[in-house]
Amino acid sequence: SCSAATPLIDSKGKIVRTSNPISAENGIIANIVGGSKSAAYCEASTESIAGCVVLNVSSSCNGASSAAASSFAKAIVVDYSSVAEEADKALANMFIGKLLLVNDGEDVDDEIAKTTIVSIGNKNDANKIENLFDFCVASLGLSSGTKFNNYYSVIEAEDVDEACEIAAEVQASNASVSTDDLSKTLSKLAISSSSFDVYIGKDLIESNLACDDAYARLYRSARAKALTPWKNRVIQRKLMVDSFGSAAATLIDKTMTAYDVETVNAFSIKSPAARKAATDYRLKVRAKLLSRLEDAIVDLFAAQMSNLETSTLKKFRATLIKQKKAVGTTAEDVAVDYDANAAAMRNAAFEFDTEAGNIEVVSSWLSSSLRSTKYSQDIEDKLATELAAFADSTDAKLKDMVQIQKKAAKRKSPSERSIEAGLGLVAMLRPDGFGNLQGFAGYTLGPHSVIVGVQNDADAPETINQFGGVRPPLLRVQPKIEL
Repeated sequence: SCSAATPLIDSKGKIVRTSNPISAENGIIANIVGGSKSAAYCEASTESIAGCVVLNVSSSCNGASSAAASSFAKAIVVDYSSVAEEADKALANMFIGKLLLVNDGEDVDDEIAKTTIVSIGNKNDANKIENLFDFCVASLGLSSGTKFNNYYSVIEAEDVDEACEIAAEVQASNASVSTDDLSKTLSKLAISSSSFDVYIGKDLIESNLACDDAYARLYRSARAKALTPWKNRVIQRKLMVDSFGSAAATLIDKTMTAYDVETVNAFSIKSPAARKAATDYRLKVRAKLLSRLEDAIVDLFAAQMSNLETSTLKKFRATLIKQKKAVGTTAEDVAVDYDANAAAMRNAAFEFDTEAGNIEVVSSWLSSSLRSTKYSQDIEDKLATELAAFADSTDAKLKDMVQIQKKAAKRKSPSERSIEAGLGLVAMLRPDGFGNLQGFAGYTLGPHSVIVGVQNDADAPETINQFGGVRPPLLRVQPKIEL
């Protein structure tokens, strides 16, 4: 029949010295039990796992002994069907010990670092165990890259017998371990025993759960109700959000206030060490929530300022074309044209400042300055540059050509009634190029007139689009007869 397994850690967390070292064919199983069921569970486990060394980690064990068991155990049997809180306490101590050993600069054998947890209880135990591990990682201030799967795997069992059979199979390849090795590990972890006291109460776990739940739910709500609709409007459709500044400030204030209210229980934990760990974790998650909200708001602010700048320059350019005077006008008309352009530039800058004031976000929560002052200075410089370059622009020269054509076609009324025929020719030469060369000439002789223009824009995309995707003819002549 089967021989009984040998317990190495007693109910007080101390190593049980044996005369014989642990043999190579034996394995180590950390058997987590809790409450009045501990003794019966341990007995059932030792009967079912022959030739294995059982580390009976009960709720009365101190953190260092639990961590020592976790360090050498290839399999951990945890019972969630009886006292789940006791199992959480022992598991948390084991996780802390494993993390301290792996992250204290000492080299840890890969065969020791990987452990299988056999869970007896509900089907959702795997997620619960992994969340508990994440809390321990966060509380120790370790990198977010420290993942549960790098240290443990979880197998769910229906009852004690099935769990013991699974654990025995896992032990098959386990290397031999001596009591001296276990004693040295326990001594190393005992130096940091104060670290374990923080993680053995359910208050800390509940507080951390509340922080994570508030973070996920509040950010999901903010994204669904505001951030995603704003992004679709601003980034994809290049439009503005009405009263964006006040709406964004309200969103941040409501979200962060709700988080503070929902996680305030962290301050009510009685244990000072646990309360400090809970409040530190609460602040860490709070900073993460605020950072994600702020990043989204900053991106939306910058995108809207860019959209506003583009639309302002486009409207200003259209205004200049509309009010441009004809070529060859008097000095008085030129002065009027200059004054109108200057007024248009001032109006454009004023409209930009007004709209930008609705976009800027003023909130004490933000670390970034989302003010419109810098953008207002930039738009004034760009408007001035646009105005200075307008006279030589293609749009301005086309407007001049149209005005000359109208002037050339205009004739004085005859002094006597008569019918006089006149021939008019309008020709346009469009050689290869992208529109950087334009010119025109006109000549009138009595009732006859000739207007010739040239513009090298045959390769310009906008010109090809005007002709349905084909290049324009090199020379186009339009005759007309006037009576």
